[in-house]
Amino acid sequence: MDEFLTQSAPLIIAIFLVTAMFSLGLDMTIKQFIEPLRNRRLVIKSLLTSAVMVPLIAIILTSLIPMEQALAMGLVLYALTAGSEAGPKFVQLINGNSHFAFGLLAVLLVVTLILLPLLINVAIPGAEVSISEVVVKMLLLVALPIGLGMLINVRHPDLATRINPAVHRLSMIILALAFIIIMYLNIEAIVSLPSTALLAGLLLFALSYGAGYAAGGPAVENRKALAIMTSARNGSISMLLAGQVFADEPKVLVMVTLMAAASVVGAVLVVMVDRLLNRFSTDG
Repeated sequence: MDEFLTQSAPLIIAIFLVTAMFSLGLDMTIKQFIEPLRNRRLVIKSLLTSAVMVPLIAIILTSLIPMEQALAMGLVLYALTAGSEAGPKFVQLINGNSHFAFGLLAVLLVVTLILLPLLINVAIPGAEVSISEVVVKMLLLVALPIGLGMLINVRHPDLATRINPAVHRLSMIILALAFIIIMYLNIEAIVSLPSTALLAGLLLFALSYGAGYAAGGPAVENRKALAIMTSARNGSISMLLAGQVFADEPKVLVMVTLMAAASVVGAVLVVMVDRLLNRFSTDG
């Protein structure tokens, strides 16, 4: 049974990624790619913060905080995958600039598709990854489903609106199944995860959030949007690469999976704190 689940996990993650990216494409239009480019200064700061500063923070943390190499690889891999599909929703919940967040998501995914295959061997210590393999996976499992979803949205918007809720629910069910399988197969590694790795993960979230908030400029809604979009990485892409490209290092997938789950918890906490602060300011 365990052997079957081990062999099935990468396929399930790949199916989740395809359905999640297809659902994202059904929500996207060409206009949303262009929208964030109007504020070029903010876009450049956003890209430098999310695509350059966050991976550098992860690399520095893994060099300063002792941990197993596989866990360090997982942390850096997670940091490299900018553009969380759930980010704009959380931005909306804290009254941030959700239009900018959605447009930025499109730009960050393009940047991830381009830079990730080029940087993965440079940024991750000990990694010897086939660049062509990563490129093919990114094109087939990310770019293609997004492009197909966008095509349907452009040519048949009513159809896109009708089928997207079902596609999104399916992706969430598959994601839950993937989490359960990964947790079951790696429960011993998860329970014995060293505190240093947990500390590094928490620091990555905190420093990334702070860097994004600081780079957002004077407008509070932009600060909130960039803070969320910078700290929340694309867990689905990092989980796929961890499970398939780093299949011989299972702890890479463990670290990435825990980071992806923790990012959701962290975003929920941010929403709760934001609402409490707004309530106190209103009462005051």
